[in-house]
Amino acid sequence: MPRTAPSIAACLVLQGETPPALDADIRRLAALADEVVVYDTADHVAPGSAAFEATLHPAVTVVSGFWAEDRARAKAAALAHVRADWALCVLPGEKLTGSTEQLRAVLAGAAELPALSVLVDDVVRGTHRSARLLHRGLEGAGCQDAGGEVPSGVLTIQQPVATTARVPRQRGVFEAV
Repeated sequence: MPRTAPSIAACLVLQGETPPALDADIRRLAALADEVVVYDTADHVAPGSAAFEATLHPAVTVVSGFWAEDRARAKAAALAHVRADWALCVLPGEKLTGSTEQLRAVLAGAAELPALSVLVDDVVRGTHRSARLLHRGLEGAGCQDAGGEVPSGVLTIQQPVATTARVPRQRGVFEAV
């Protein structure tokens, strides 16, 4: 019996102000992943908005939730709605470059790993690897437990300056970038 290719979900947690180009972010995620879960904590995808129109894609699920000053809890709540084999955790405004088919091949070869790290070009922390792909089929898997890496030619994430302008304040590193 032929083995099916692993399915991919993208998880996006929204909090604070509406990110610029949120509709384009959702469309790009829907082009890469089989499903997109948007955990919306403040009505970012209200009817009539461009972001709302982007969520009408059949692969997009919007979940209304609450922030409670806890990113890990919000991410776990978003992941609870994922049906795919693997979940790619992204931040609003991040730009993904990659090939879905090549990514599926990498994920098929990583069936025993709890998570995979992805190359992130971050204007605050510099270029680094971050465990962003979570294997949903492994009990107790966590994004901090990357067991392997996705080659940079298969998938990379770029955080533009506009995306990270608030991150240092949230991390307590700087007041402004």
